[in-house]
Amino acid sequence: MEQTPLFQLNLMLWLVWPALPASASIRPIFREDGFTLRGIGWAFALPLEVRARAEKADLPLKVRASPDLLLDHRQRKLLLPIECKVNSFGPNASGESRTHPALQAAALLAADGPSVADYLGLTEAAQWQAYLLYAVGGGAEEAMQGTLTELGHRLQAAHIEPVPAGALGIHLRDDGIYLQPAPGARIPVTALQAPPPNGVRVMEWEEDDDPRPLYLLPWDPSIGPADDYERRVLEERVRSALASLIGRRLDEPAFEVTLDEVLQEAVEVWEMWRDRQAVAGFQRAVRRYVRQVLNRLSKMGLNVQIRQDTLVFDLVTPDIARKVRSYLSSAAFRRGELDLWSEDAQLGFDSLAEGW
Repeated sequence: MEQTPLFQLNLMLWLVWPALPASASIRPIFREDGFTLRGIGWAFALPLEVRARAEKADLPLKVRASPDLLLDHRQRKLLLPIECKVNSFGPNASGESRTHPALQAAALLAADGPSVADYLGLTEAAQWQAYLLYAVGGGAEEAMQGTLTELGHRLQAAHIEPVPAGALGIHLRDDGIYLQPAPGARIPVTALQAPPPNGVRVMEWEEDDDPRPLYLLPWDPSIGPADDYERRVLEERVRSALASLIGRRLDEPAFEVTLDEVLQEAVEVWEMWRDRQAVAGFQRAVRRYVRQVLNRLSKMGLNVQIRQDTLVFDLVTPDIARKVRSYLSSAAFRRGELDLWSEDAQLGFDSLAEGW
């Protein structure tokens, strides 16, 4: 299996998330060390002084830093932004590029603990520290560490003190996933302080197992289009959420289901997702699927109206409830014959509100 940014992101999530599935052989090294998840894709602006110094030194960086994950350790007052990359990259942004990953890395290095803590509204902001962690594909960690070191030197030359940073390689081996810090990286996580020569195993598997953990975040539009696996996972989550939320209320003559309920049921980390653009793209995809389900249900006689992002079901008779339950438990629905991704599906459902 080739690593993807979403695979890496979900692996990092499982290492801090408090609710491990019973079947998972995962060692949550961040959580066992006292870290908690503060947010996914949470952007914060760099201080004006930092931006002014960078501009004066002609040092390119983003004015808003947005790590893939932001962890915190409240007792140690330590912020741990994590960025996931399949490959390493060099410190030089090409031409006028605004998307080169070095610009993001420079911004994250310039985002010190007190300024980020103040932006997030944390108490005693001046006492907080930050450590930047880059998780990359196995074998790329040494080159990534070199890039972080070089960018740190450039920031210092611009009179901007960089936060300490380290690179972490994600190695997929026959018996599991191992994390290997780059040589010289001093990552402030106990399990990674003095790791074995081949790294720390954080997930076990047998020879024929799929190395991908159950995805907490099935798709992130900010990363790019979903691959076949990610589409399948997202469709299954939305189908399961709809079947649960609608099916368990069919004994009531009238009931409501909100889009937010669907999203929270489908995505366990939904309330931690702070990237507004990614969230909006995810919502559009889910709405597309819900539209198609509602179209099918309306043909069975189920009356549905849309009010903002609330689905209002009424006039539910026992016969309609039986038909709908049968459909929601059918092989056709479970196989996902509805197309979550089609932009031009012919729905024929006229009562949907604007935005749906």
